[in-house]
This record gives sequence, C-alpha cells and structure tokens, in this order.
Amino acid sequence: MNEIPSVGWIVGECLIDDFGDFRRVGGAPFNVACHLWSLGDRPGFISRVGQDPAAAEIRQYLQRCPDMHAVLQEDATLPTGRVLVHDLGGGEHRFEILPQQAYDAIAWDGELQESIKNQPFWLYHGSLAFREDGPGRSTWRHLAAQAAWRFVDINLRAGNWEPNFLAELIQGASVLKCNQEELDILRREFFLAGDSLQGAVAALAKHFSIAEVLVTRGAEGAIHWDGANLWQSRAPQVPIQDTVGAGDAFSAAWIHAKIRGRPVAQALRAASDLAARVCTLTGALPRNPDEFYQDLM
Repeated sequence: MNEIPSVGWIVGECLIDDFGDFRRVGGAPFNVACHLWSLGDRPGFISRVGQDPAAAEIRQYLQRCPDMHAVLQEDATLPTGRVLVHDLGGGEHRFEILPQQAYDAIAWDGELQESIKNQPFWLYHGSLAFREDGPGRSTWRHLAAQAAWRFVDINLRAGNWEPNFLAELIQGASVLKCNQEELDILRREFFLAGDSLQGAVAALAKHFSIAEVLVTRGAEGAIHWDGANLWQSRAPQVPIQDTVGAGDAFSAAWIHAKIRGRPVAQALRAASDLAARVCTLTGALPRNPDEFYQDLM
C-alpha cells in the first residue's frame, strides 16, 4: 500500500439527524471529521449548508474543533441537510433522507480550489452527497482525480443512489467500506461471482480495481481484504443505546490507525472498539468528547 499523505480532506454531507423529540448534528463525513479531530488528526472538511438555524447548529458544533479547516459553503436557496430518524426499537432506526438539500450542491469554487492546491492529500467521501447529477459530482471528480489515497464509505439508502455513478464512485478506490447488506446489493447489481464472503469481496475488489475492502457486519464484527489475505475482528459486546453513526466511527478509527502505519489487526480492533462505544450513545457523536475518547486509542 502506498504511503498515506499527512494532509487529509473529508467531503460530503453535514446535516441534522431529527429524532422527533430531539436533534443531533450528524452526517457521515461530518461525524468522521469530528471523530478524527478528537483522536488528534486534523483533516479538512468540505460541505455546504443553508441560511437557517440548522446551519447555525452545525457551525456551533464545529467550535469544538477550533483548528479544523472547514470549507463550509453557504447556499442561498437550499436548506441545510436534515434526516428524519424513526426508532424501530432494539437500537435500530429507519432513516428518511430528504431531497434537495444544501449538501447536494457542493461547488468547485475558488475557496475550495485554493485550499487543496499544491499539496498531496488523502480523501474520504461517501455516496449520499453525490446522489444527484449536479455540481456535487463535478466537485467530487476534481477531488478524486487529485487525491493520493481515497477511502470510499458508501451509503446505499433506497432512492439515493444509482448504479452507473456508483460504479464510477468506487472504481479504483484505495479502500472501499460497506456493510454486509451493501455488499449483497453490490453483488446483485454488478453480477459479481463468489459464493463465500471471501469470494464476494475478492470479486468486488477485482471488478472495480479496489486495493482494500472493509465490510462491517454488526454483531458479527468486521472483515478486511487486501487482495491476498482476509482478516476478521469480533464486535465488542456493549449495551446498545442505538447504532446511529457506528459505521462512521469505524471508518474514522480505521483511518486514524492507518495514517500511523498500524497493522491491519490493530486497525480493525481500534475501529470495532470505537464503533461499539458509539453504540452506547444516543446519536452519532458524544456530548462530552473529553470523557468519551479517554483510553480509547
């Protein structure tokens, strides 16, 4: 694996998770950025918000990360992203993702171009912020073309992705992360061979020229495939409050470990530990970060 640059950028949605009786700041890329900041890394964050109270909530939360380089564009027409979270019981939720949100229109503007120029960088992104064929996809193409290492964390919510662009999005990724359900979707959608779990991830990696694949499997833990070896980790047993943001925590801890050159087994263990700890929270991010991250990594 090529050495990962020290400079990193995270691009995608920041939004409000609306649970009905309370709200939390969230969005997978935003969560990853905040976790990494608390773990001692300093990636930049790129997104877009509206001109509304939700944008003020996000800006206020970012004050907890005072030296994070946030390129937070402002949209005069579209609202700040919001997701309606419906409690299904047992720590599980259904997410109602609203259309035409500010994060759908992240622009390749002068501030962003100036921020990333003349420096090698790693890039984290998902798929949700690029669900529409608009300025966000163009911005992603510019960033992906310049990134030295690219971590792709897909989020295949029904009605919020389409196969042709998804194939472009994951092609040539340094790391692709998905959950078990998403792996099964990819197998069906792209007619991938492989009857076993190892066969499935090997076929996926080969089909899209992906260097590494991570698959989270809930209570069954997680796996990592590097083209030759399959690594597995167990999920720590914790009292689950909800699972919102657990996958984002997994991604953040994995990136944190790999930036530091830690071996796969150690990175998997760290990622699983942080994901489990987030499952003890309500929402994706801790309200008391100083206490939450103690003795973690």
